[in-house]
Amino acid sequence: MRRSVYSWRLSATAGLFLPAMLLCCLAYYLIFAADLTFYDGETGLFQLALNSHDHGVYARVIENIRAEGVRYEFNNDIGISLVYVVLSSLLPLGDDPDFTLLALLFNSVVLCACYAFYADICRQLGLGWTGRLSFFANLSLLYFAQLINKDLLTILAFLVTVHCGMTRRLGWLLLMLPLFALVRQQLAVFGLLFIYLMGSRRPWRRIVLAYVVTSMAAGVLSVVASVIGKESMGDGFSSFLIEFNHQYYVGYLLFNPVRVLQYIADAYASFSFWTDTDGIDTAKLLRLPQLVLLVLLLNPLLTLVTRFKWHLNSAARPLVLVVVAYLLAWLMNPTINARYVMLITPILALFALHARKQRVFSWR
Repeated sequence: MRRSVYSWRLSATAGLFLPAMLLCCLAYYLIFAADLTFYDGETGLFQLALNSHDHGVYARVIENIRAEGVRYEFNNDIGISLVYVVLSSLLPLGDDPDFTLLALLFNSVVLCACYAFYADICRQLGLGWTGRLSFFANLSLLYFAQLINKDLLTILAFLVTVHCGMTRRLGWLLLMLPLFALVRQQLAVFGLLFIYLMGSRRPWRRIVLAYVVTSMAAGVLSVVASVIGKESMGDGFSSFLIEFNHQYYVGYLLFNPVRVLQYIADAYASFSFWTDTDGIDTAKLLRLPQLVLLVLLLNPLLTLVTRFKWHLNSAARPLVLVVVAYLLAWLMNPTINARYVMLITPILALFALHARKQRVFSWR
């Protein structure tokens, strides 16, 4: 009885973390995002606290849609901008010319939805209050809650996909793919891949086939179309990959394993968070609690690779295939960015916690 009461109190305490995080999002907004003309992001102690560049791109697209109507382009800028055109007409905020307050309100709703699905997945996996509390280790959510972005919606899409896989509602997931595509075009590819892989008891052959098809398709698309907006394009290895594909079309097929390592390295480069101007890269700093959690869970997390077949026959199957589908879809994107890694870390944390609960380890 005492244990039951104790568990209930811990569960109730876990539930209080959501309003606390929402208050932190508001405080973060008031400090950094409320006045974009005041915060330049490159001076002071806390720098780079906002994804101002992408926000500016979306704001310009919104104005273009208002002035000229919708003109479809093969990139990820138009969908989220269209969402905010609709939101701004339904909820006009006169003192919000930069859409910063509207973004905070919308992102806060999405954040609550993310937690609701995360908590229910924890319930189904029997992870208890510790599983629910792990959601709040991802302080990048504070960063994603600011300004116009696709990141929280992408995390929500991943969690919805896991939930549909666990509850065997793949038909509903198929119906949601147009909404996925509105957020990010590769999210629709991700959803289709997940459904395709879930349809096989032994999906190895399908994974190999999907890898070849998506890699070749990405190589062709990088030549004939812009998968992402030019203003969001990176440089370095990404530029080399684009040039390589212009000549041979097989850059993704050959170099994707290297790019996976680059994703991991870029994420853990966040531990070097001091800037050249004696400040703190705030976005990197916020990643650290979640990355530390994954390091602490490294032993069970590695079983995603070492015990892959075992997990495919367990309750973790949807989690595993979401990670696989994510890799296949996101490796079609030419850019390498630690921010993309943080999108899948909630799924990795859930998987590792479940593997630990099942006492599945890479070594003893």
